[in-house]
Amino acid sequence: MSAPSRWKQTLTPYLFLAPAAAVLGMFMLWAMVQVVFYSFTRYTAFRGPDPVGLENYRRLLADSRFWWCLFNSFLYLLVTPAVILLSLQAALLVHAGLRWARGLRVWLFLPVVTPAIVAAIAWRLLLNEDAGLLNSALGLLGAGPVYWLSDRPWTLISAMLVTLWRGFGYYMMIFLAGLAAVPRELEEAATIDGAGRIDILRHVTLPALRPLIVLVAVISSISALKVFDELYVTVRGAPVSHQTVVPLIYDTAFERGDYGYASAIGVTLFVVVLAFSLLQLRLAERDA
Repeated sequence: MSAPSRWKQTLTPYLFLAPAAAVLGMFMLWAMVQVVFYSFTRYTAFRGPDPVGLENYRRLLADSRFWWCLFNSFLYLLVTPAVILLSLQAALLVHAGLRWARGLRVWLFLPVVTPAIVAAIAWRLLLNEDAGLLNSALGLLGAGPVYWLSDRPWTLISAMLVTLWRGFGYYMMIFLAGLAAVPRELEEAATIDGAGRIDILRHVTLPALRPLIVLVAVISSISALKVFDELYVTVRGAPVSHQTVVPLIYDTAFERGDYGYASAIGVTLFVVVLAFSLLQLRLAERDA
């Protein structure tokens, strides 16, 4: 092969990638650089950006609202084990091929294609504190109303229910793909050796699915730490300190007009999410 042909073969993939890379660079990488820069400035709706060094980060360390929201963000991570458990159980049920469960895959995946805003509005109506279906059912049982949308910790739990309902169908499809790739020979060999269904699940299926479980844990954790839509619509009007870090960023930037401080919170959240994700991957590698 001649030198020009080798150069052409080498450069062709990069030429195809160039348009997408340019778009990503313009709207994501450059935006990230701007946010980091603004985090070191006093930048409001009426002033700036004026460099202030680490003032925004010192202010963040003394901000009780930030620490409450960060604490709530880590509480929101309780969605991760719940979604792994539910999606894995749903995948096992669908994969079993039971006659009555044939159409279950479509119904379980339906929440995934439901827009987040639509889902959150539906759940807000369901959890309405005055005339919601759930509180009406509790009233029939003689229990008092629960303030799902305004009282701690119910505000966070309400949004977590929406996230769980919308997400587990997507992760179910990931697990279904993994189950289809588990060699049938291993299951048949385990059956011949006298293993029951529980033993096959513990010693054959789950070890084969371990990389996917780690993947789902990382993806769902990142999604939980940066959740916004569900909180913004479902518990709209609740104090920001009842919510997580991303709604705090929105409130700081677009309600208060303090873009520099909001950028500092965003950069801090990015570092927290990155560190938490790397820690998860490191623990998964160590336990492998």
